[in-house]
Amino acid sequence: MKNPFKRKKGSSLKAAGRCFVRLLSRLGGWTRRLFARLTGDIQRRVFLSKLQQGDIILASPATLKLSAVNLMYRFLLKARYVHSMLYLGGGKIIHTTAKKGVQIADVPKKVFRKAHYNVFRLKDIDKEQRKRVTAEALKLRGHLLDPVGMITNVPARLFGLRKPLLKLEQNRLWCAKLIYRAYSAAGIELVPLADREVVTSEDISGSPLLYSISYKS
Repeated sequence: MKNPFKRKKGSSLKAAGRCFVRLLSRLGGWTRRLFARLTGDIQRRVFLSKLQQGDIILASPATLKLSAVNLMYRFLLKARYVHSMLYLGGGKIIHTTAKKGVQIADVPKKVFRKAHYNVFRLKDIDKEQRKRVTAEALKLRGHLLDPVGMITNVPARLFGLRKPLLKLEQNRLWCAKLIYRAYSAAGIELVPLADREVVTSEDISGSPLLYSISYKS
């Protein structure tokens, strides 16, 4: 009588083979993720080594990741860049956040990706000017974001107005105004005075006083 519990010849080898294949597949996935992370870390470190105090980092996120307000800027104002950050040095930036206003944070992890970030630098800027710009930006730390101004800035730009239609308070601002005010207080006007109240990240990217270091050969 045949033993019903007896394995067929070769079944153990087949099972071991399947386990080995699954193990190789998992190891391959782990290896790819580890390689991607290490490569990204190296690219980030190399890119950060090129940055200088006072550099302006402009963000161009994928459309699907944009907030409702930034979608207005992207589609109604045809803006590629929808967020501005000022590099302080040491891997830190100062920018505006929705809840806490002007805050210091780490440089975005994927800042080296040219599809989503571009870094601009003032032409012929010296060390003292860089320090002055960052010092002026730090004075604005803690100022609140002006969401109403950001929203009404869109129709104001569409109709050629020089001020947002509504504002919450005079001392509130948004990311591009933070950059503009820091440079202006240091004696550098990045955009025409007529546009200072409705300045956008896209305006800053088009300033003739700046050049891109992300695409510099």
